Amino acid sequence: MGRHVSPERRRSLRASTAAAVAGILLLTGAVGFAGYSIWAQVRAPTRARPTTATAPKATLTLTVTGPRCQVFVGVPGGDILVNRTLAHGQSVRFDDPSLNVVLDDAGAVQVYVNGVRRPPGEPGRRVAFTAVRS
Repeated sequence: MGRHVSPERRRSLRASTAAAVAGILLLTGAVGFAGYSIWAQVRAPTRARPTTATAPKATLTLTVTGPRCQVFVGVPGGDILVNRTLAHGQSVRFDDPSLNVVLDDAGAVQVYVNGVRRPPGEPGRRVAFTAVRS
């Protein structure tokens, strides 16, 4: 003979099972999103290559000389190449024909456009400019 389960207990078991399944799906989604975010962060700098600040063929080379600087570099009307904080000594280089650049601390970065150093910016001042390959 089978075991009798009351309708109330059956509803309670269904609710518990549904909550557990929803929790597992939510956790799986969160882990997947976190994994994708980490993968995207690791993969993003592939167009930005570390280099010395005197590379003559680069359209743009940035080297952080201060403690840190928030850097944004993007192709006009297109991809965002870098949008992150770089630490002292980090350097990025881009060969795209035209680039929009925003530096949150102009005095903390050495900027070379087409191998020519731009005059240093004022410390703590935000600067935005377009670098065009010559």
